Amino acid sequence: MSDKELEREIDEVLKAGGLDLLEFSVSRHRGALHVKAVIYGKKGTGTDECTKAYRLILPRVQMQLGVQDPYIEVYSPGIDRVIHTAREWQTFTGRFILFLTADNPEWLRGRIMHFENGTVQIETDGAVSNMPIASIVKAKLDSSYEGENAHGI
Repeated sequence: MSDKELEREIDEVLKAGGLDLLEFSVSRHRGALHVKAVIYGKKGTGTDECTKAYRLILPRVQMQLGVQDPYIEVYSPGIDRVIHTAREWQTFTGRFILFLTADNPEWLRGRIMHFENGTVQIETDGAVSNMPIASIVKAKLDSSYEGENAHGI
């Protein structure tokens, strides 16, 4: 089984468990297998969610790659995660972000309302705008809203 096939299988298992897989990698070094997964739970991502993900990932890795004792690391995305992929834009819908655009050097604050086909809908100061993610130079979660609007990290 390829690493991409394993990632798809683990993504499905985690989704069924109420978790989103944001990053996944498998590396092999001197006969050892190292798996890294970054997961996200809509109601929070703490040690319980990471433990749950580990328990869901371990038997899949053992079975599909034939390794009895793989080294598996499971992480939360962190409270100020930089958004890199379309998967993350989709996963973080409803969350507040800080972002820079190509035509504005100042950080803007908004909330991801919707993401589809490379275009994100962001609400800023009551106005909603659609912009291609290619026009966003950098975006990260805005943890300053977590106290009043906890979507969990």
